[in-house]
Amino acid sequence: MLYNTMSNAAITIKILEEADQKVARELNELMEHLTSGPRPTLTPERLGRILSSPQTTLFVAEQEGTIVGSLTLLGYTTPVCDKFWIEDVVTAPQVRGRGVGRQLLREAILRTRQLDPEATIYLTSNPQRIAARELYRSEGFEQYETGVFRLTIKK
Repeated sequence: MLYNTMSNAAITIKILEEADQKVARELNELMEHLTSGPRPTLTPERLGRILSSPQTTLFVAEQEGTIVGSLTLLGYTTPVCDKFWIEDVVTAPQVRGRGVGRQLLREAILRTRQLDPEATIYLTSNPQRIAARELYRSEGFEQYETGVFRLTIKK
């Protein structure tokens, strides 16, 4: 079941709570607009693992029963503080420029405030994603100077 949290001009932002084959297909199609690189196929089982994680909240934007955007909010505790990350923000081309990404972002911020009123939220954004970076700045995110390191584990 999906939980309605916010609506705007036929776009509804929801926290995804269950996933079936239709949801998996729509999210797979949406993820193609996020990255062209290799990524695992989202199956209902994989989505079930994501949705059952207490550290993960998956928001979706729906229009007429079809998923047209998504955002993942991750929260975890370290010895220093609680941390929150926003990942995999994507909207379908047909809704870009209509505020769907902003709605998703604001809903994730609201959820974070509910969980921890003094939280800091982190996200990364490819420099080529100019519109996304402007959105983040307009919502109060500041570019944080850091060196992000990555290790890809291969079989």
